[in-house]
Amino acid sequence: MVPRDPGVYLEDIEHYAELAVRFTSGISLAQYVTDEKTRAAVERVLEICGEALGHLSKSAPNIAATIPYTREIIGYGTPTYRIWVLGTKRVLGISEGRFTRNGYELLPREITQPTSFDTEYFGDFTVCPFEPEQPKKMRLVCVSAVHHLRIVDRK
Repeated sequence: MVPRDPGVYLEDIEHYAELAVRFTSGISLAQYVTDEKTRAAVERVLEICGEALGHLSKSAPNIAATIPYTREIIGYGTPTYRIWVLGTKRVLGISEGRFTRNGYELLPREITQPTSFDTEYFGDFTVCPFEPEQPKKMRLVCVSAVHHLRIVDRK
């Protein structure tokens, strides 16, 4: 397989990032959170940006290193809500579709309030796993309870 020119990955990243901006232009965060079509479209184009940047970091790491937040962009995708288990390298993902059932909440109400993408939640989470733990794989869970919740704005 012939390797792609790094410029092609950069063009993909620029194109799909511009789509994300266009899709969200003129709407509030509250509108975005409740608009499933817009959320799905934005999440998909950002996943594509992450995939392109992942390929770029392998084929031209010196170029990828010049892009701010490379690691975060590569790691972007679903699920939107993730829990980092402090003191470990484990990340749990809140299932957003695969295990959704009518009448059941995947997150307590105090976590689902619309905030910014710069908001982090700290607390003691009681989780219900949907699948067995596997090395190097994000485990999907729901959160049945949270105690000692602290909301921090990273800005």
